[in-house]
Amino acid sequence: MGVPEVPASLRSWMSAVSEIVRSVNSAEPLEKVLTRVAVQACELIGFEFCAVMLADERRECLHIAGCSGLTPDYLAQVSDGRSLRIHPPGPDLDTPAARAYREDRTIVVPDVRKAPSYGRLRHLAPTQGYQALLASPLRGSDEGAGVIVAYSVTARQFSGPELELIELLGGQAAMALETARLRAEQQEVIRELSRANDELRRGRAVLEWAEQQHRQLMQLVLDEGGLPELVSALASALGASVTVEDTDGRALASAPAEGYCPPPAPAARRARAVRAALKAQEVAGRGYTVARVPVPEANGRIAAGGPRRDAAAWAAPVVVGGELAGRLWVTAPPADPEPVQLRVIERFALVVALLMLQQRHLLDVQSRLSGDLLGDLLRDGGPVRPRAALDRAAAIGHDLSRPHVLALLAVDAPVPSTVRLPELARAAAEPGPAPLVGPYDGTYVLLLPAEPDPGDALRRVLAKAGQAVGAQGMVTMVAGPVARDPAGYATAFRVARGAAALRRASGRGGFVDVGRLGLSALLLETGTPDALRRFAATVLQDVEAHEERYGGDLLATLRAWLSAGCSTAAAADALVVHRNTVTYRLGRIEQLTGRTLRDSSVRLELQLALTIREIVQLWAPG
Repeated sequence: MGVPEVPASLRSWMSAVSEIVRSVNSAEPLEKVLTRVAVQACELIGFEFCAVMLADERRECLHIAGCSGLTPDYLAQVSDGRSLRIHPPGPDLDTPAARAYREDRTIVVPDVRKAPSYGRLRHLAPTQGYQALLASPLRGSDEGAGVIVAYSVTARQFSGPELELIELLGGQAAMALETARLRAEQQEVIRELSRANDELRRGRAVLEWAEQQHRQLMQLVLDEGGLPELVSALASALGASVTVEDTDGRALASAPAEGYCPPPAPAARRARAVRAALKAQEVAGRGYTVARVPVPEANGRIAAGGPRRDAAAWAAPVVVGGELAGRLWVTAPPADPEPVQLRVIERFALVVALLMLQQRHLLDVQSRLSGDLLGDLLRDGGPVRPRAALDRAAAIGHDLSRPHVLALLAVDAPVPSTVRLPELARAAAEPGPAPLVGPYDGTYVLLLPAEPDPGDALRRVLAKAGQAVGAQGMVTMVAGPVARDPAGYATAFRVARGAAALRRASGRGGFVDVGRLGLSALLLETGTPDALRRFAATVLQDVEAHEERYGGDLLATLRAWLSAGCSTAAAADALVVHRNTVTYRLGRIEQLTGRTLRDSSVRLELQLALTIREIVQLWAPG
């Protein structure tokens, strides 16, 4: 018994379906699959043109995704955004395709010339040359996917089998869409799994890196590594430049030695964005959070060369005792630090704070030792055991067997709790020798080697102390005599204290170098009234003699002028005389003393002599 022959129409249909299925299964592009559906519709049903149209994401318009036989002019006209609107405002803009989509049923138009309800066909049909069409929705699991439209160049009635075939082909197109969607979802899942796997591997590597840095950090702490070793380790781990600085912006340690990129310069830190980033960090609870600080282009060079427009630095606060003690800067990294790297930076900042706290503790111990030593050196009569005092000084790094200048720092204002004057004095004296410094008798005493001349270092200490106290306070620095042995420090202190008292009494503060004022002979004596008289007489004797012989109120004029801040006009007002009179008297004083009043040291010496003269007159008997 033979196999029954399959009808030609059924073979054609099965062949068409098989071809579409092979196209779908071979993962051909969706446009190619839908074009194949359109071609099969033309061949199976006998249409001249066919199009598969899909709805956009917003379900507002249909667009042709695959077609057979349609001309470029027609495709262009259909793609103008107005032709295939799913919900047109009226029948003049409606189409059978849009209606089939809206109503989810097959729409038959036997003759487009007799279909007034589809206004757009009057413009579209002549462009392509069709007179009849079928529009059927693509039915599948993805409802509202689109429609398939078949066109005939002649007006005609469509049979039931033709309607069934167009609907079956619409189902095949819907199946292709569903398969493409599922395949896309599957590929996305595969990509997500691949990305997740990569993230896991990467995350594992990052965690291993962070753990390695933590172990290295702990080893540095156990090995009692200093700040340079700590900074060098962090710079190597990040492949960046690292700087630790104090609150004054002074670098305490930096790395690497080659290709180092400094943190933002002082001028760059005045930029609004930089100040805002640092201020926000300080306000945020004074924790250890790393802040991204934008760097102006002028400061944005990186270790590899040229400026980078999006340059940035990262700053971690170094907090000691709840107060900002400095910052740890990371500059010129190969890429923006990731969260785990920021946590490593925070850990290093914490250890830097511990090192600075340890250093501060050592400085406190050194200050106490220095204070005890100064108390022994400056007592009346000098140290009880001079040799032991020298040994104690040598133990904390000071060779007092060499001649030293004794200086005295007096601050007439409350000192902020964050300011530690001994530490400030040691830092400001750099790059010269660090002074032996400590509190004594309500002031701070500094001992510095007489060679090289410590004048510049003392002026730097004065400037830093003035900045720390602010404009409301008065700071006085007296560079006293040179002490050449342990017994000389007590005498040098009395000299400096006397000069400081006189200077502070003037209400001006500032820097006084006793060795340049001609006061050594006076201040090295015992300070008796006779010594004070001799000093005043030596400085003012010629002026006093002229007044006794000729009058003229020279001393009163000098006192008024000095008290008025060396203002001739103010002195004239105080004396109720003409300005020319004051000018003449001052000129006469310069002639008698042989010194110019333009010299600040001369003015100070005369002021001291006048003050001592007044004190001596009060002490004089009778």
